[in-house]
Amino acid sequence: MIANNYFTDDEDLQITFHHLIDWKSIIEATEGSEFFDHDTFQKTGNSRYEMAPANVDEAFELYKSSLESLGEFFGKEVSQVSQAMDRNELRYENGKVFFPKETVAIYEKFRNTGLMAYAISREAGGLGFPATVGALYAMIMARGDVSFCMTNTLLNLAQIVSRFGTPEQIEKYTTKAATGECLFAMALTEPDFGSDLNNVRTTAIKQEDGSYRITGTKRFISQGCGLGDHPSLLLTLARTGKQGSGARGLSVFVVKSSDVFVGGIEKKMGIHASPTCEIVYENSYAEILGEEGLGLTRYTAGMTNFMRLGSAAGGPGGGSGVYYECKKYANERLQFGKPISEIPAVAEMLHKIKRETTAMRLLTLETARIVDMYQHHQIRLEKSGKEDREIRKDERVKAYSTLASVLTPIAKYYCSEEGHKCANLAVQIHGGAGYTEDYDVSRFFRDSRINTIYEGTSQIHVRIATGAILAGMTGEGNLKKYLNSMKEELPSPSKFLLEQSKLLEEAIHSLRSVEKEEIKERLAENLMIQTARYICSLLYERALLKIPKPSIYEIWLKDCRAYLIDSTAIAKGCLYRIQNL
Repeated sequence: MIANNYFTDDEDLQITFHHLIDWKSIIEATEGSEFFDHDTFQKTGNSRYEMAPANVDEAFELYKSSLESLGEFFGKEVSQVSQAMDRNELRYENGKVFFPKETVAIYEKFRNTGLMAYAISREAGGLGFPATVGALYAMIMARGDVSFCMTNTLLNLAQIVSRFGTPEQIEKYTTKAATGECLFAMALTEPDFGSDLNNVRTTAIKQEDGSYRITGTKRFISQGCGLGDHPSLLLTLARTGKQGSGARGLSVFVVKSSDVFVGGIEKKMGIHASPTCEIVYENSYAEILGEEGLGLTRYTAGMTNFMRLGSAAGGPGGGSGVYYECKKYANERLQFGKPISEIPAVAEMLHKIKRETTAMRLLTLETARIVDMYQHHQIRLEKSGKEDREIRKDERVKAYSTLASVLTPIAKYYCSEEGHKCANLAVQIHGGAGYTEDYDVSRFFRDSRINTIYEGTSQIHVRIATGAILAGMTGEGNLKKYLNSMKEELPSPSKFLLEQSKLLEEAIHSLRSVEKEEIKERLAENLMIQTARYICSLLYERALLKIPKPSIYEIWLKDCRAYLIDSTAIAKGCLYRIQNL
């Protein structure tokens, strides 16, 4: 793989970071207008808050320097062992998983950088960065290696414990994750119940001392075994109520991987360096997280939304990776007396990867911004002791959380699907060589496939989002107001954007008129595609207003126009299917 700084040497990522992100609003929403964590350091001298910024400029420089260091590590260290980690596969023996030496070594190196705990609060020893920075982290990490990206994204699930756990649990569990001493895993799926979490069968029985004992089996648990000598803490969804009690009878528990049995690991198409485990609980010791009965509605929702945003970021991360690998190959590979990059069909495939990667990046970062606009404020309200009912009435929480609940599944769906298509094009650009394991694009292709499946399949996200889109696009709907506000920022929207807007309104009207629920569900993905591409088109045209140099502007304008033409043509096809099935 190309070895350079995956942050500073990515030209489009630099333009996005420096010119297209509204850092002032994100920083003030995250750190608080009073910069609370810096104030805590001033009053207490607690070293965990020492790096907390005192103002917007300090925060910006902190985020930038962290991303520069991350880009250097993943671009020059992780990427160079990615192929070895993929080929020297995991080994399972008698309940224990053995990792390639390259994976163990790079993990220990990463621990020493101090960059791991990007989403964990400073209270728990983490960096406490905004979701926007977390999304940029995931893009850079996914470009370096998808499996290792998963390892670190999962580790940052510890932020759920720092948010909802007791002070004792934060010190006992989260602070260890912040230093990489332990990892985290999300244990939700069961052999007979994938995304159907309401029917979880694993049971938790409360003991006299307040602890619980869990019995059951979980399947497809990424990182459930820990890594090397470092155990995992399993955030386990289990039933505390009677069978048939649905979501109300489910709770989340913290379980050490040393207290369960790893029944085996899956042999997978891709992400070979990431263990996917079967976990067997046999009267295993567990501590409850938060309150009984809120496992699915509060804690699992928090975990899945965090992971889905990371999954969305994997799309443009992988897209950037294959773009630069293909650009290098196409410029060096000679056919018919010239580089294949000069062959129009190949040039168009390269161009398509580039513009789709930009669209995915814009959508992911916009979704992260919406999360940042309320989440840190919400956590401060929770930590202050306010009741949930009161927090839900807070105007900022109510407005932005509603919007985030629509954008998150859209971003996860769109970026995972388009990211895999970009990897597919990358294999095609490499021709026969791309189908071999000699070039990294074959691994990108295999690894990108899982992104459309884990953290909820694409079809699940269509189901989640469709109702929210239809409701949000009513007269006073939150989504409609948001989209219109973006369109109003554009002094002169292109004809392609205006046509997409009209086609989306027609699709919504047509889908609402479908009476049979079965047919509506079969058509729903068409609405999802239209909505996602329309949002990306709005973001793309808005980005053009902020591009600094005329030469860069001309390149982005060309990419944007091609993306909008694609999106308008696709919207017409989607509408045709909705109106004629």
